[in-house]
Amino acid sequence: MTTPTTFSLLVTSNAFSTDRHELAMRFVEAAALQGHSIQRVFFYQDAVNVANQNQTPPQGQASPCTRWAELAEKHQFPLIACIANSLRRGLADTAESARHDLTGANLHPAFSLAGLGEMAESYNDSDQLVQF
Repeated sequence: MTTPTTFSLLVTSNAFSTDRHELAMRFVEAAALQGHSIQRVFFYQDAVNVANQNQTPPQGQASPCTRWAELAEKHQFPLIACIANSLRRGLADTAESARHDLTGANLHPAFSLAGLGEMAESYNDSDQLVQF
């Protein structure tokens, strides 16, 4: 039996234009089945768009936002969207919406906003960082 590994994931692509989110979700499930754990999933660049609770996927497809939220709840890890990339793309939580005088929050409640320092922590508190 192998020693359990703690992973952090970095996701950088848009969920609606590549299969990288699907691959990342499959990785999480496979890692959990093998007794490993996920420390965090950090969404960067266009990947932050997945945290927008107002997006509607193509008819007949499950929402990647909802799927990430369910996976994070099931395996108990945080979903973190880069704050700078999120704001640049019009994605905000309640606090950032008020701070920047936006019309409202659209960040799914399963996600939080944080800076790159949170991603840098992956090097300290995870055994491996995997990019998708």
